[in-house]
Amino acid sequence: MKKNRSASLFTQFFLLTLLIWVSANAGLLAQEPRFESEIKAYETRAVNDPPIPGSTFFVGSSTWRLWGPALEEDFSRFQPVNRGFGGATIPDVLRVMDRIILPHCPARIVFSCGGNDLAGGDAPETVVKNFKTFLARIWQANPLTEVYFVSNRHSPAREKFKKQGDQFNKQIKQLSEKVDGLYYVDVVPLTDGKDRAELFLADGLHLNREGQKRWIPVITAELEKRDQLRKKPTVNNLVKKRVAAGIQNASETALTTDQKLNIVFIGNSITAGAGLKDRQTEAPPVLATAYLNQQAGIEGVAFSNQGVSGYTTVDFLPVTNKSFSKVALAAETFRKEVGQLVFSIILGTNDSAVQGPNGSPVSPESYRANLKTIADTLLKANPGCKLVFHHPIWYSPTTYNRSKYLQEGLDRLQTYFPEIDGLVADYGKTHPRQVYVGDTQGFNYFKTHYLTDFQHETGQQGTFFLHPNKQGSATLGIFWGEAIRKAVQR
Repeated sequence: MKKNRSASLFTQFFLLTLLIWVSANAGLLAQEPRFESEIKAYETRAVNDPPIPGSTFFVGSSTWRLWGPALEEDFSRFQPVNRGFGGATIPDVLRVMDRIILPHCPARIVFSCGGNDLAGGDAPETVVKNFKTFLARIWQANPLTEVYFVSNRHSPAREKFKKQGDQFNKQIKQLSEKVDGLYYVDVVPLTDGKDRAELFLADGLHLNREGQKRWIPVITAELEKRDQLRKKPTVNNLVKKRVAAGIQNASETALTTDQKLNIVFIGNSITAGAGLKDRQTEAPPVLATAYLNQQAGIEGVAFSNQGVSGYTTVDFLPVTNKSFSKVALAAETFRKEVGQLVFSIILGTNDSAVQGPNGSPVSPESYRANLKTIADTLLKANPGCKLVFHHPIWYSPTTYNRSKYLQEGLDRLQTYFPEIDGLVADYGKTHPRQVYVGDTQGFNYFKTHYLTDFQHETGQQGTFFLHPNKQGSATLGIFWGEAIRKAVQR
């Protein structure tokens, strides 16, 4: 009896102690990771206004964050995306890169970080090691991404760390001379003269506008130099040098063989390139192919554009004998060639219409059933092929040409997204590594950029936006191309 009472008193004491500790440390337990609010803001922005694959990401600390909106104007020709957050160290960047960098497949990264690491007491060798980890993760995701390291500047407020900064710069410069894809941009001389104090803010640490202006032409010249070298080195050559330099591990880095792709694009007027001046050079499939050649390093991409204006999933059903026979013929031709056969499919715009296109309005259940019939037939006839289902893109709720879409159609269009995702998930069990969800970002991108990236058309309810213009077609091609790249490289 006495033993049980003692145990009870001990339990009460333990719970009381635990309660006191939790109360005292409630703020600590609830504290978010460093910079979490800034990272969440970047994630939200990327959903509402997705960065275009192949953009230039400015990654690092307050150098870029304080540059602000002017950065997009100063480097506009390179499709700049600002991903700087104040006070960041390289480990901070490593912690969040899966959230704000890697998903968007940048073609270039302009990197300015490491000064806070040195000021915090890290040795130059430690900072270099962390930077190598950053490179390894970037190049594991996309070996062709170019990284431009902006040297650690001599800030008046950090004069006592000048020696460490120079050692850090020297090691990165030596590393850049050993591997392709890493380029050293020396900005130290730009703000190291007699007028140095006039180029920094009052804190003596961050550049003012005059200091920024000195950086712009130097960074621009370096980016332009690489742009002029249109032929990129092969992935195998890149990987071999990076393994030799100790950046990547040979056992974790698979060398690639020369890959050829044969792509059949299935879609409606958007795929066909309706309204464009020259469909042969400006339609999205043409630009998707160019992206795969130039940015993904895949040579020998052939394609067949089977987009037909006004067509729905009903029109592409084999039983209707309207357009599927042409798709089958294109696939048959490609089967005789060397290379991976891919079907890039984006249908749904016309299915969602209130009235006009064949079968519209198509319910979400029927839409999924139609896609499954098309997919089943393609998979059976073309063993080993890959299917990539893109989400349809946004159109304006005023869309009403010969067919009626409006807000009702736009709402219906969005109910197709989970049907695509669910269908692909099902195929993951029956046809692993063959059927993929393709682009999902185009909808929100065009919803944000419709004034600049869509043709301005006149319909029965005034101006409407349905078909990408030349600029929008190029962007859509990039979204499709990146989705196809991910599918074929899995």
